[in-house]
Parts: sequence; structure tokens; C-alpha cells
Amino acid sequence: MVRTDNQHRRSRATAAGIRTTDAVLRRSLRLLIFCGVLLPLLALNAGCRSSNHFHAEANMFGTQLPDKFRLAQQTNTQEVDLSRLASDIGGSQTIGVGDVLKVQVAAGLSDGDQSEMAARVEDDGTIRLPDIGAIRVEGIEPQAAEGLIRAEAMRQELYRNPTVTVTVTFQKTNRIRVLGAVREEGVYELPSYASDVVSAIAAAGGLADDAGRLVEVRNPRMNRIQNQPPGGEGMIRPVSAESSSEISSYSIDLSTAAQSVGRSYLVEDGGVVMIEKRDPEPIYVQGLVRSPNQYEFPIGKDLRLLQAISLAGGTSNQLADKIYVIRQHPESQKPLLIEVSYRRAKRSEASNIRLGPGDVISVEQTPGTVFMDALNIIRFGITGSTALF
Repeated sequence: MVRTDNQHRRSRATAAGIRTTDAVLRRSLRLLIFCGVLLPLLALNAGCRSSNHFHAEANMFGTQLPDKFRLAQQTNTQEVDLSRLASDIGGSQTIGVGDVLKVQVAAGLSDGDQSEMAARVEDDGTIRLPDIGAIRVEGIEPQAAEGLIRAEAMRQELYRNPTVTVTVTFQKTNRIRVLGAVREEGVYELPSYASDVVSAIAAAGGLADDAGRLVEVRNPRMNRIQNQPPGGEGMIRPVSAESSSEISSYSIDLSTAAQSVGRSYLVEDGGVVMIEKRDPEPIYVQGLVRSPNQYEFPIGKDLRLLQAISLAGGTSNQLADKIYVIRQHPESQKPLLIEVSYRRAKRSEASNIRLGPGDVISVEQTPGTVFMDALNIIRFGITGSTALF
């Protein structure tokens, strides 16, 4: 029977399709042999590992990452109990240096038996009253000062049984400049009885979201001159920090200071409180992930390996397991190369290592991932599908 032209054309197309499929299969077979045999051999003969190459967990293939290269938990300053840093300086009626007091002494009922005087609290915490002399009143309330004055007047036999009244007519305030990671930078006036770091931060609206752990306090060493306050005697006025040649400073680590007890963090008039701002480097996720990119490092929060890979959309290959974390560490001259197993990281916190700002996370190609890519190529070549599963 004579074949028609259409039958001849169909036969030629079928033969061409068979040859194309056969070529795809041969190329795929060669690729599978390369992936399954040659790549493992190359991996085994890659040579000695460098001294800065570590594994997240102990195994037979390399050295476990030393504890000194593992990162500590991030401190969230928003969760620090700042109230523990507050100085126990007294209440709103506590008498302080620079305050002006009105002292009334009544020895009897008539006006002639009563005297009234004004007194300023000196640098040494005392007031000086005519005839009675110096009495230390700093750090106590007016009622307690009344008792001290009355007792001293009776001891000196100046009065038999006087009535003493003490009133604070002028209360000294400290001008404090607050800078850095607070809600509202500026200059704030704080009562001398509450002039500490916590009160300064509270006056500035509290810590900002990017606040770090470190706080630096600079207090001017005071050169004092006389100034006339309203309704009272001369008061002490410090020379401003800008014009003072001597500065006394100290630093606070909020994460550790909040755990201590009995420390005073005072800020003097003209002092400056500077709160560290944190702007950490981003992390970089690359390799076999769906969205390789750089990602912002969360301030004050822990970021672990699996979370970083999730930020990048997860792995793009089902057999991806080998991950390198490349890290600059101050105790190592060379960047650290930390090898991690993705599967083990799902089961072990030791492998799901804590990351730091600037870390580079690279999900690596392995014979398994190349094998998976080869299978997908075969599937695509035969059926036109882009995925095997």
C-alpha cells in the first residue's frame, strides 16, 4: 500500500522527536553521572580546611564553633527596668543644696517673742542661723529640720521651749541636656532632689526605639558664683559645661546597671546625658533562597539562622542543606566561616545559631541540589514542566 504524503510527514516528525528526546536523555544521564560520582569525589578531595572554618555542632568533618565566637543574646533596652537606676534622693519636699529656707522661731505668744530669718543651704549641706550657728539640713524634709533647729536652740539655752517652722521658699533646679536615642532631645530642668539619669530620660519622653545599652553622663566640675533668687538670699549657680574646663564623666551599661543595687547615677546642674543610638548593619542572605537580598537587623531582638532564611522566602531547592555563615569577629583577624546543616538547625538550637549585624548567610550548592536541578531539567525536557514534584 502506498503511503500518502501526510503519513510520510508524520513518520519524519516522530523520528525527529525520538532523536530529540534521546539527545536530552543522554545529556541528562551524563549530568547525573557527573553529579552522582564526580562532584562527591571533588568534595572529598577539596583539601584541608582553613583554621577559621568551624561547624555549628561537633562532627567528624571539622572543628566545633568555640563559645567565644558565639553571639550573646541581644539586649532590648525597652524591657530594662529603669526604675532600679533611680537614686534614692528623697521626695518633693527634701531639702537640697542651693535651696532657700524661711525659718520662724517663736518663744512665746506675742509678736516680740517671734523671729524670722532666711537661710540658703550651703555646699556642705548646712544652713547658718544667727546665734544658733550651722545646722546640717540637706537630704531631710522641713519637719525634720524644725526638730534639729529646736533641739540645737534648747541645747545652747537660747530658748526654753520654742516653736520652729521651716518653709522652702526657693527650690534649686538643675538644667540637664539630654541627647541621643530619646523621644525628645533638649534641655530640661529637674529638681535637685530628682536629678538623676532616670529622671533625665523620663523628662525627654523615654528611650527611643533605636536606643542602645550605653549611656554617658558628663558633669561639669562646679565653679560657683552668687546669684540673687526671687524672695531669698544668694544661691549657687554653676558655670555652664561649655565654659567649664573640667568635666567629670561616667558611663552606664543599662543591661547590667539595672541589676545592681545601691548605685547612684546623679546628674549635676549643667550636666549632659547621652544615650547611645544603634544603627546595626543589615544581614545578607544569598544562594539557594527564593529572595536573596539584604535585610534589616532587628534592634534589641535575637535573630537566628532559620528566621533569616524565612525572611528570604525559604530555600529554593528541596535538598538544600549546607549553609555558610560568614562573620567578622573582633577576636579573629580573618572572617569566620561557620558551616551549618539546615536539617539539623530545625532540630537543634546549637545549629540554629544566633546571628549578628553584618553576617552573611549563604545557602550552598551541593551534589544533592545539583542532582535535583538535573532531574528538573529532565522533567522540563520531556514534559515541559518546570518542576519534578
